[in-house]
Amino acid sequence: LIDDEPVVLSSLQALLMGWGFDVVAATSAEEAMQRLQEQPQPPAIILADYRLREGRTGTEAIRDLCGMYHRAIPSIILTGDTAPERIREAQASGISVLHKPITPPVLLNALSETMGSA
Repeated sequence: LIDDEPVVLSSLQALLMGWGFDVVAATSAEEAMQRLQEQPQPPAIILADYRLREGRTGTEAIRDLCGMYHRAIPSIILTGDTAPERIREAQASGISVLHKPITPPVLLNALSETMGSA
């Protein structure tokens, strides 16, 4: 789980853990990579906010993590950005896109679908 907003990160982490997920939460791709180095297996799924700090995107973070494991990892981009070019850019990556605000049932359904299609 990657989101640079601490409140969003902790809220999503609590929700996911409540559903039984083991969550590695990070505010950046770099932090996620550091934390995941301690994990023997790649994550089952990556959730990343689209807009991260320092001009980085969730798409880039997902690409970095997939590169770290040398394999595709099911992923979902979360975005509050409604600009058509940003939406096209996120969708062009081939990664599932969910628009904020996201309700828990919508997120759980997207997680099930994304993980099921892997």
